[in-house]
Amino acid sequence: MEEGNKQLHVVMVPWLAYGHINPFLQLAKNLESNGVRTSFVSTPLNITRIKQQIISAGIDLVELPLPSVEDLPNGVESTADLKRGGTFPLLMKAMDGWEKPFEALLLRLSPDLVIHDMTQYWAPRITAALGIPTIYFHISSAASLGFVVGQQAAAREKSITVQDLTVSPTGFPGSLIHSSPFQARRELPLYEKGGEHISVLERSSMCIQGSWLTIFNTCLDLEGAYLEYLQRITGRPMLPVGILMPTILPRPAAERSLAWLDRQAPRSVVFVSFGSESTLTSEELGELALGLEDSQVSFLCVLLRDMAAGLPQGFASRTEGKGKGLLVTEWAPQLHILSHSSTGVFLTQCGWNSVTEGLRFGVPLVALPMQYEQFLNAKLIAQELKVGVEVKRNKEDGSFTKEDICKAVRSVMVQEEGRQIRSNVEDISCVFTRQTYEKNIDNFISLLKEKASYK
Repeated sequence: MEEGNKQLHVVMVPWLAYGHINPFLQLAKNLESNGVRTSFVSTPLNITRIKQQIISAGIDLVELPLPSVEDLPNGVESTADLKRGGTFPLLMKAMDGWEKPFEALLLRLSPDLVIHDMTQYWAPRITAALGIPTIYFHISSAASLGFVVGQQAAAREKSITVQDLTVSPTGFPGSLIHSSPFQARRELPLYEKGGEHISVLERSSMCIQGSWLTIFNTCLDLEGAYLEYLQRITGRPMLPVGILMPTILPRPAAERSLAWLDRQAPRSVVFVSFGSESTLTSEELGELALGLEDSQVSFLCVLLRDMAAGLPQGFASRTEGKGKGLLVTEWAPQLHILSHSSTGVFLTQCGWNSVTEGLRFGVPLVALPMQYEQFLNAKLIAQELKVGVEVKRNKEDGSFTKEDICKAVRSVMVQEEGRQIRSNVEDISCVFTRQTYEKNIDNFISLLKEKASYK
């Protein structure tokens, strides 16, 4: 590439989950707006869904069909298409079948660099053979990746146990970030090979070691110590690209949840949402609902339609009839809700996108994690950053009661503890500035251009 005569061209390929696709898409938009040509690769169905969003014409959407895999139903092209407790390993196996087609695609597109996700452990091998620098984009927190990579390094060749995960790795900066026994059992699949498949952690480690650079959806002010720790134990460079935030689009007309929020007092509402993939059992849902009701705090609760069917009898009519709650079982505009003046607390499963969106708007968090790195994110929120509280749970089976929900909500919304938490959140939200964000992006793009020029 002759510097100044050819537009820098990057291929991006995320894992097949919207929690991964969306940060990749936000990064693609930022690259494009800074003069970088971007080819965004996903399955035909996902590309169709992406087209429904507002996207610059400068981003090329490239379809790459999944190969057929036995027992993987037709039409399953993302984790959102899976039935509850379904075929996640099969979807990963199908994506592994992209290895040869992806190599052919790179030969056709001839990019300067490739940015890939944690599952594509085979990408660095392909790009190395083609002489294309590759970048691993880790979309979750640096703290959670640091914890699991640190555990793997400490274990060396032996298998990770539940007991291992109940203490922090040696030298890990977040000494309070570790798991209870029930959380550790739910995290173990990250470390397990799962028969013929490579574990999620092994994939991440191979991506780190095989890539020129690992980038994160975070910033130094938020997770600088964890980025330094990862760089030290892996020997590989780590770079924050800033918190990648979607643009808030014009307010949807006649949107039910926003119209309801307009009638509430400032900072008086608990917003409850578990995203599109996390689910609660009927028992958990019952305790959550009754805990919200007992808290005597107004709430806006967004649930998947099939999950909402398990709410306690009469709950919706009791709470909505008194004007104390609103239940939403369809799409709701999360960014508009979090930025609304009536929203005072965000009760979340602690996916990293949701955590950073809440912090962006200065909303304290009540953490109720369900799986994998969400437990580690919850500890970061409650124990290290002190921008929220985690719902108390039975350490052995993970159960919680309505009293646990009520106590957590009221501690942040009503009690003195919440005053300090709100102050901490306000301090942290100050790092989510356009200036800080643009500085991270500009630094990243400068590195890309330098690497492409001298590859």
